[in-house]
Amino acid sequence: MSALRSMTKARGFTLMEVLIALAILALSAAAVLRQTQMGVSQQQQLELKSAALWLADDTLASLMLSSNFLPVGRAERRVNFREQDWDVFTEVSPTPDANLRRIVVSVAIADSGADAALVSFTTYRGRY
Repeated sequence: MSALRSMTKARGFTLMEVLIALAILALSAAAVLRQTQMGVSQQQQLELKSAALWLADDTLASLMLSSNFLPVGRAERRVNFREQDWDVFTEVSPTPDANLRRIVVSVAIADSGADAALVSFTTYRGRY
């Protein structure tokens, strides 16, 4: 008889409790998935910016090593780096000092234009 009483006292979850638990689990899983997607997107942006920084730094280094005084003007070149096409924009402009040039190097993903540059460096280089 005591075995019969313990069986009647045993109680499981109701259907409503199970549905509420599943709904909470689904919301939690959706939040985790969204955060993971945001993390992946941020990682991709960081990788693109890092590659753009390397290209801009390389361009500036080659301009600084040039033995000629840089002529005023604008240049654009297409570079393939890390399986990605990039546009590198270089603008050399005069300054109030005739022996000094202002150099701006911008790097953007190919065909996105200079306005969509991921990085832009400005530096100055003297004649001597």
